[in-house]
Amino acid sequence: MGLFEGTDDHQWSQQHLSHYVEGDLGARARRRLEGHAEDCVDCGRGIRAMRALVRMIPVIEGRDPIRAPAGIFDRLRAEGVNGGEGLEGGEGGVDSDPAWDK
Repeated sequence: MGLFEGTDDHQWSQQHLSHYVEGDLGARARRRLEGHAEDCVDCGRGIRAMRALVRMIPVIEGRDPIRAPAGIFDRLRAEGVNGGEGLEGGEGGVDSDPAWDK
């Protein structure tokens, strides 16, 4: 592992969490993010939070399950709304082992 590889993987993973949850990553990028998220509490928590949000959309709107609008997580992150404050592991009824892979 290079001197900054872990930090670079974390920054890259944070920038691609929404694409991962939305299923928009290729196989190589998906493996990279999954490999990082296995050891990173923050990225695992980010994946769980985004998946919980996506699952809540149809409940809130009272409709059948729908796909999150394209780029919604990028817009939220840009606005600072999805800063992760107040999110605790396991919210939204997500099981573990590994928790991010549900």
